[in-house]
Amino acid sequence: MDVVRPHAGAPPARSVPGMGDHPSSAIALYAAIVTALFRRERTGKGAHVGSSLMANGAWANGVFIQAQLCGATFYPRQPRENALNALTNHYLCRDQRWLMLSLLDQERQWPLLAACIGREELGHDPRFATASTRQAHARDLIAILDAVFATKDLAAWRAILDGNDLITGAVATLEDIPGDRQMLTNDVLVPLGNDGMLTVSSPFWVARSDKVMPRRAPDIGEHSDEVLRAAGYADTDIDRLRASGAVG
Repeated sequence: MDVVRPHAGAPPARSVPGMGDHPSSAIALYAAIVTALFRRERTGKGAHVGSSLMANGAWANGVFIQAQLCGATFYPRQPRENALNALTNHYLCRDQRWLMLSLLDQERQWPLLAACIGREELGHDPRFATASTRQAHARDLIAILDAVFATKDLAAWRAILDGNDLITGAVATLEDIPGDRQMLTNDVLVPLGNDGMLTVSSPFWVARSDKVMPRRAPDIGEHSDEVLRAAGYADTDIDRLRASGAVG
């Protein structure tokens, strides 16, 4: 929460529901169970397995934590307007959506970006002629790009930049997710039963093995009669249980 704040003067970011629980109780425990089953197959000995939210939180943030354990020096995060690299920054578009640039091959991509945004003269500006001068004048370039990207909507900029093989992304909103082409194509989102709703699939695949398609959980008490009959209760007994309120 401390290190993902937008800059040092901002309040800590707030976690979202389940961001620790899902990897802890699902993926980590699955890995532990499968590893224990493999050991049992090889040695004949079973094992108790476990995980924890703390352990998974540390693992997920291992880059920062290990750096701290190695004595690294951390510098306060600067506001995006003061970023050291204008070409790996995010910019607000006309429709209030954020576009992310990730241009790492600057020698090739910087002149192309200048052309795509209709500002070819920037490619000849001595302040922005090399990676080192662009870094030295990053605040000036960020201010220029802020004004440029504010002139079009996100979709328009994505079409222009993606069409020229410039690496971009968008700060997606929750409303974007149901129609996300990449998520749908890669079965990250899959149908939930046959009612037209989508759900999030598990995040791994095994070649030549189909996943069990997800389905809705039963309603409360939906299978009570079946369970009670399987346990030996007659219908008259079940009716009596329902009448007494013991079974809903």
